[in-house]
Amino acid sequence: MSVGFQAVQWNRAKYIYDAILIAAVASYIIGFGWIVSTMHPPKTEPEWIDIRIRAFGTCAFLMLTLILSIGPLARLSPKFLPLLYNRRHFGVLFFLIACTHAISMVEWFAVQNALPS
Repeated sequence: MSVGFQAVQWNRAKYIYDAILIAAVASYIIGFGWIVSTMHPPKTEPEWIDIRIRAFGTCAFLMLTLILSIGPLARLSPKFLPLLYNRRHFGVLFFLIACTHAISMVEWFAVQNALPS
């Protein structure tokens, strides 16, 4: 344990990293939803929720894969050290995406009246 607590120091690089991360996740989710709804147009509300479930689920899986690969990549090449330094931001965003996926699953069951009373 360290002697003193030091809060996260925000700087320009972290703001840029977070902006790129949020833009990439938003474009993935929007792009996934647009492509799937164009190829197979949903007809009912559970089908719309299903698209959202799959978009957030696949995004969370890809994010987890990237987060877990940052450590080994940083050992192989120093180019990946900024990602290692900001991995916590990636993890927090992953948690929010995974929670949205779980909430969408509960909503899907609620719309179909499949939740136990």
